[in-house]
Amino acid sequence: MTTAFEPHPLIPGGQLQTLVAYCFAAAPRLAPQETLFVTLGDGDRLSLDVNYPHEVSDRTPIVYLMHGLGGCSESAYKLRIAAKLTAQGFRVVRHNHRGCGRFGEGARGIYHSGSTLDVLAGLREVAQRWSDAPLLPIGFSLSGTMLLNLLGTHLTRREELPQVQAAMSVCAPIDLHQSSAAIGALRNKHFDTFYSRTLIRQLLGRRIIDSAFAETELRAANLRLIDEIVTAPRGGFRDAEHYYESCSPKHVVANIRIPTLVLEAADDPIVPPQSVVQAAYSTRALLSLERSGGHLGFISREPTAAGDHRWLDQFIGRWVREQSRFGG
Repeated sequence: MTTAFEPHPLIPGGQLQTLVAYCFAAAPRLAPQETLFVTLGDGDRLSLDVNYPHEVSDRTPIVYLMHGLGGCSESAYKLRIAAKLTAQGFRVVRHNHRGCGRFGEGARGIYHSGSTLDVLAGLREVAQRWSDAPLLPIGFSLSGTMLLNLLGTHLTRREELPQVQAAMSVCAPIDLHQSSAAIGALRNKHFDTFYSRTLIRQLLGRRIIDSAFAETELRAANLRLIDEIVTAPRGGFRDAEHYYESCSPKHVVANIRIPTLVLEAADDPIVPPQSVVQAAYSTRALLSLERSGGHLGFISREPTAAGDHRWLDQFIGRWVREQSRFGG
């Protein structure tokens, strides 16, 4: 589909690729032209920010972008990719998980790797709104995990949501046990601290926890501890181990029937390569394991057609064009 990723010579290795991509994100301004609201079964709701190309019809393909842990529809990589895709003629929906985005504070529940029904509700809303348009969901990081779980459980027959032509996960944890151990390693302490502090701020802002709980129970927090005492009990799991075992896509990727591209990097500091290659994928799921790229990094040696070094953006754009042309 496109040439293999070659890292920029000044940004070698997964750690630098991840950090540089995040710290120099250069997000464009992209206000949503419309916001859709999806009411969930428990009364919570999701917000979906929509952007349109210059020319649009009932059959204009829809790229459905889902953010990673701690992100939202305003995450820099989503804004950047959405701007490029709309310029190429595609409609883009930027999904906010429950509790995220401008309208998220009223949500009572939380999202996690097994929140597949939330994603399904968003996809169904969009498919109902534009029933003639091909739908291409792309999940980044934790959302990639959610998407793979959805494809391997609720969407194992194409007729269940026929608008979904194909799907892509990007840097998705495939085995949550192994990814939890990886991010908890000393060499990844900075990632663990960043994500933990981001989640605690969000939980405090939404009043899921109070300051006393944060000071006593989460004072020296890491992601494993947050999963143990917040995510697992609120998600209906016994503990973090139960959560990780229940929601690891490795158990369901063999069931995938919709054409799916699983893009990973062998030097991703959060997703160990062995956890990626050990999974038993169906013949409809294609694993693309690049030798480098980090976690949502992919800063390339050569500039892309857009004049930057965002290989991931170019890769996604080409995949979207191909899937739109051939219908999965």
